[in-house]
Amino acid sequence: MNQYIDLKTDWGFKHLMGREPQMLSFLNSLLSKDYGEITSITFDNVEIPPETAEDRGVIFDICCTTDKGDKIIVEMQNYSHKFFKTRANFYLCRLMERFFRRGLRWGKMTEDIPRIVGIFFLRHKISESPHDILMTEETEHHDKSLFWDRMRKYFIILENFDFQKIERPTLKDCWIEIIKNLGNDMYRIDPSVYECADSALLELIEKAKVSALTDDELVRYEAGLKALEDAVDFDELLSDSVREASEKSFAEGRSEGVAEGIAKGIIAGKTQNQIETAKRMLSMKMDVDTIAQISGLSVEEIGKLG
Repeated sequence: MNQYIDLKTDWGFKHLMGREPQMLSFLNSLLSKDYGEITSITFDNVEIPPETAEDRGVIFDICCTTDKGDKIIVEMQNYSHKFFKTRANFYLCRLMERFFRRGLRWGKMTEDIPRIVGIFFLRHKISESPHDILMTEETEHHDKSLFWDRMRKYFIILENFDFQKIERPTLKDCWIEIIKNLGNDMYRIDPSVYECADSALLELIEKAKVSALTDDELVRYEAGLKALEDAVDFDELLSDSVREASEKSFAEGRSEGVAEGIAKGIIAGKTQNQIETAKRMLSMKMDVDTIAQISGLSVEEIGKLG
């Protein structure tokens, strides 16, 4: 095990980024040009339960409210999902529901809802864009002017981020470099990062030492590290297998269904890994919400394993 916590792990990300000095520094480095300086934040409940048995609940990695009343969620996503853009919008829409009480009359509203921001760290690309940060908002089709400013999403594509190519790195770049490489890839971190980092980022690096964890924290981190390794292995296996199956299908004149069949088989294997991870964590008496976050299974699915 490395000497420093890998921030791409679910537990490690929330443990180190779920602190006000660190989150304030990061948010201001990314958002200050668009939203002005954020002077304080409060951390909110990360779970939005389903309204009915047919609805889907949401558990965020980090959810906070700024001094201006804006709501911000920050997510670390390691698995590649074909429809992650849809999932990101679903997250923000569920968060927006918190501002609407039953019986609300639109004509009685005296002010608009607070701004809602989603920040998503992604290990994989979600588009063909070469940019490392993709920002989306609602604009008017003809002149591209801002149409509605209440919802904005930032997708930080770690795969596209290369600190070495940045001529004049900012604090934002330092944060992304640390989040991408702390832990397993410490050797990749450019030494200049430590020179332009602020006190909050340097404090995070200091608190990221694995040796400083309690026994309980170490158990949780090791479970998250195993889940991250499974995510990396699965994504690589899925990518290689689908590519090989597609090439074979093409060569033999078969349909793309062969490749899809192999991919479904791999997904079944991934589900089994998730179940095994959840069972191990249940045996450690860890709480169900934490198990759901790390394993990727729903609370309902975990309940059936007990």
